[in-house]
Amino acid sequence: MGLRPLILAPHSDPHACALVWAIEKQGVDPLWWPALPTTPGSHYSFHIDADVESLRSPADRIGAVWNRRLHEPTPHCAEADRNFAAWEWKMFQRSVFSIGSVFSHPLWVNPIEAARNAENKLVQLSVCRRLGIPFPETVVTTDAREVDALRARWGRIVFKSFLVHHWEERDNGRMHAVGVTLLDGDSELPAEAIAVCPGIYQRYIEKACDVRVTVIGDRMFSLALRKASSGGFVDWRIHAGNPELRAEGIDLPSSLEDRLRALMAELGIVFGCIDLVVDKDGGFHFLEVNQAGQFLFVEEMLPAWPILQAMTAMLVSGRTDYALDSIEPVSMKAFWRSDRFLRLRDNVSETPPERTLYTVE
Repeated sequence: MGLRPLILAPHSDPHACALVWAIEKQGVDPLWWPALPTTPGSHYSFHIDADVESLRSPADRIGAVWNRRLHEPTPHCAEADRNFAAWEWKMFQRSVFSIGSVFSHPLWVNPIEAARNAENKLVQLSVCRRLGIPFPETVVTTDAREVDALRARWGRIVFKSFLVHHWEERDNGRMHAVGVTLLDGDSELPAEAIAVCPGIYQRYIEKACDVRVTVIGDRMFSLALRKASSGGFVDWRIHAGNPELRAEGIDLPSSLEDRLRALMAELGIVFGCIDLVVDKDGGFHFLEVNQAGQFLFVEEMLPAWPILQAMTAMLVSGRTDYALDSIEPVSMKAFWRSDRFLRLRDNVSETPPERTLYTVE
């Protein structure tokens, strides 16, 4: 058997499920681990001296590692030893996966340490500033006076949390989420609430549209997203199933594309989903890059775009300069007709439409 991909994700992950199906269509048997296997008989040895470093593990001949949704290992041991063993497995996994040479220098999508750093929103903006990529003026603060000053300067601003948080009301079961909120002159800015924890506040840009750029190795797939009427949503991601949301492929200005490639290189990642907004004058503004973002919905919106084909080709070849025609054709449309997709759909507690299996991040 030749080189094969290793996918680090839970078996319930729809993106991992689609890629495993597509890779198997190439006659390749991928490894699919939520974490390092800890079952009896799964042994590991990491050896390092002045001349060499090597890992002996249940995996061999790995050409690419997709760090999709890595979990912590689950030790198999007596309950009294579980806390100690869990931490030792966690630190061992973190240590060996942080060394890019494990599994004989595979392509990492994305490297563990680079991925962790790339998820830092402030690091992203700092790199953009150095590279000359425009982005909205941003204040991260616990001080309501700073927020009010930003609002006074721009009229409307956007609040963002570092992570999307969900919670349920005990009395009625109603679900709530904190993610993106538009604030204007009528919005209250309670000092006590703002002081609870740092929040991200940005100038609101009157949108002509949003742009989602999916970077898969050397290729970029740019998707313009706008309302059917005009303009864009405050946060288009929560409107992924809205018929008002329209999508079309676009070409980015070459100078912007070059800067986005430089951003990816500076962050040390080869895959990422970049969110931009376009203002009424046609200017592009960077919002964020998600190094583990959702991407298969792009092919759902534009079936002619070979998103699944591209990711499969990169993982099978272990190269960022992959050729799309180097593998057998695969598509999301074919995946949705497959037995693997039907099993995935049947395993969710409430069978959703196809679209909702791929919540956009």
